[in-house]
Amino acid sequence: MQLTEYFSRLLSLFEALPAYHTDCLTLAGRGVRLHTPSDVLRGRLLPAISHLLVEGGGAETALTIWYAVDADLPGKVAAPPWPGFNAQGFNTELDQEAVQIFFQPWQRQVFLYSRSKRTGIYWAQTAADLPWWEASFPFRIIFHFWTRDLPAQLVHAGAMAREGKGVLITGPSGSGKSTSCLTLLRAGYQYLGDDYVWVELGGCPHVHTLYQTAKVAPDNLRERFPDWLPHVVNKELLGQQKAIFYIREQWRNAFINAAALNAVLLPKVMPQERSVFEQIRPAQALLAMAPTTLHHLPHHREAAYQKLMKISAALPCFRWNLGTNSKLFEQSFDQLYADELS
Repeated sequence: MQLTEYFSRLLSLFEALPAYHTDCLTLAGRGVRLHTPSDVLRGRLLPAISHLLVEGGGAETALTIWYAVDADLPGKVAAPPWPGFNAQGFNTELDQEAVQIFFQPWQRQVFLYSRSKRTGIYWAQTAADLPWWEASFPFRIIFHFWTRDLPAQLVHAGAMAREGKGVLITGPSGSGKSTSCLTLLRAGYQYLGDDYVWVELGGCPHVHTLYQTAKVAPDNLRERFPDWLPHVVNKELLGQQKAIFYIREQWRNAFINAAALNAVLLPKVMPQERSVFEQIRPAQALLAMAPTTLHHLPHHREAAYQKLMKISAALPCFRWNLGTNSKLFEQSFDQLYADELS
């Protein structure tokens, strides 16, 4: 069986549905239609992208996504029949020019995307098979597939802004990017994301909020954000999951949908009191941004790498050496805007 045939078989199951929900989104000016017969999946996946919902259809449809579990479809979905999928869900043996697939054999879920139809499919065997993190960044893989033919790129980074001037905060896990974003949010800065954001590359780069969710490890929550515990949406599962927050719902005045990008910041936790910025070369920013993004989003890596290169080359880049004094931390961010981004 060819990958295109597998996609067509799954799509036919969705198109045979007698009824389904349709939700309309606008993402960076492009219309997205989500179709599902599943009340359970809809309830779990929509909150993270609820800020993108529009009434009355919104922009012309540029992407369609169907999603469901087996119980909601007129026939069962067969697992991908090909061996060779790696830990990142990629298969080097498959021709993925027309249709792309993400599949991790130990998980009962599949992502597919047809470039010609501009249509994605997300399937999970049961609602219980939905990984907890999937609800924090729903359809991330399909959005990445879609960007292959767009002047846009998903970036594994946070993004914050002041007076509409945005910065990307990127780096490997543990570098302090999420903590930095949420600390700045608490201090009154504008929030666009702390995990994955959407970057438009046409003209001056702009960053768009993709997900309104923030995730905090339980130990970090207790140490740095104990006053946020009432806002955790998954309190009963904190021993098994990171704490999840819906930023727009709790901090509406700090939440914005888009901003012009003015810099790339690479936080690094340091054993010092003061937080200090130092300018670095674009290549250093690229080496911090690309591996973490492309590890989780392995498809069309060369095209994605070229876009990440353009982002780092177009913006001033800084290493942000993070100190222990929270007041000096905020002052360093203010100083960056005053000295470099005014």
